[in-house]
Amino acid sequence: MTRIGDDSLTRFDHGRKSAIGTSAVQLMATSTHAPRGVQIKAALTNSGTLYVGNSDVTAGAADATDGFPLAPGDALFIPVDDPSKVYLVGSAIGQVAHFLVV
Repeated sequence: MTRIGDDSLTRFDHGRKSAIGTSAVQLMATSTHAPRGVQIKAALTNSGTLYVGNSDVTAGAADATDGFPLAPGDALFIPVDDPSKVYLVGSAIGQVAHFLVV
């Protein structure tokens, strides 16, 4: 019997998305297989909040589309099969997100 966490990955990817502003941007521009998902962390140096969501994500604009907020230093794991499906928008320009694709 295999439990989650018992098997190791053969590879993973990582990176940084910088210059996130007040318009939604993809976490990764190219489709990448993520067997388990993606871990996103807002940079400690961010001056504002990052919002995580779908392509229509907003930052404090509408109840139906506002994303999941990440304050500087906050992290979020999303069990998504492709990190290019994840979008970010900032409450201010110049925000940064770090990520691991696992």
